[in-house]
Amino acid sequence: MKKRTTLFSGAAVAAVLSLTASLGAVASPGAATGTGTYTCTLNTKDGVPPCTLHAVPTPAAAPAPAAAVAAAPAVEPVPAAAAPAPAAAPVTVLPASTGSGLSPLGVPGAWSQTFSDDFNGTALDTSKWSSSWFGGGTMNKVKTSPANVSVGGGNLSLKLSDAGTGALVSSNPNDAATTGYAFRTGYTEARISFPGNGTLLHNWPAWWTTGQSWPATGENDIAEVLKGQMTSNYHSGSGTHNQGTIAGSWGNEYHTYGLWRKANVSEVYVDGVKVKSFPTDDGNAAQYLVLNVGKAGTSTTYGPASEMKVDYVRAWQ
Repeated sequence: MKKRTTLFSGAAVAAVLSLTASLGAVASPGAATGTGTYTCTLNTKDGVPPCTLHAVPTPAAAPAPAAAVAAAPAVEPVPAAAAPAPAAAPVTVLPASTGSGLSPLGVPGAWSQTFSDDFNGTALDTSKWSSSWFGGGTMNKVKTSPANVSVGGGNLSLKLSDAGTGALVSSNPNDAATTGYAFRTGYTEARISFPGNGTLLHNWPAWWTTGQSWPATGENDIAEVLKGQMTSNYHSGSGTHNQGTIAGSWGNEYHTYGLWRKANVSEVYVDGVKVKSFPTDDGNAAQYLVLNVGKAGTSTTYGPASEMKVDYVRAWQ
């Protein structure tokens, strides 16, 4: 029950007591009338008198405060030609994830967290990530430049700066990450805003896991933009196994995208809901985490409009 306290003059108190008595309520014993100041504590619980009066000293009038000054406001699978990018829509930022750091969002089980980066600093944590693909190598039709990787405002940002230069980070312990992270079974999740405008997505950004000897050790494309649409796919020694599009509006909106690697099967979750399930034949080889932006067909943007923003990356066993 919440209580609210209001100040009344003596004359108003007398009126309140008179009205209270006429309604059959019982006034507090010893309530006083006359001049002075009283506090009236309102009680909202059924069966309790509506207010209890207490005499309090009348404070000296304080000088009027100075007027406040308002603060200033603070290799791609042959994509079809995408439609020209429409004008950018305002970014829609959802509230921070409701998932706790102790468990994946919406996925049952007794989990123990094994990896986490909330990107709350001002630079990439190189104990966890490499800032390019093996020293600036090519991925998804562009060279990967550390200059296109930044951390700030609670996000990791990856951008396409021009037609030949994109960005990539990976937790590959065999690349530049000094510790890195890889897993055979378990769950990994990232909260990401992909570049785009509603259902039309730009460039070739992706969130994926892969092993040290591609394709034999497998690749799980958790969330991959192809032909301007969100898709999920799998690659292994037996070939490419595209799992199709994920229906929804993903451009410039934060959503969580997760992968549950089980023995010989993978499940993909979006915002805690399972959207894909498919068999795997990589022997549950160790796979590391990758986030990157490459260049696609005609739905291409550069600079800030191309940014893939990552709120966090986490993993559990």
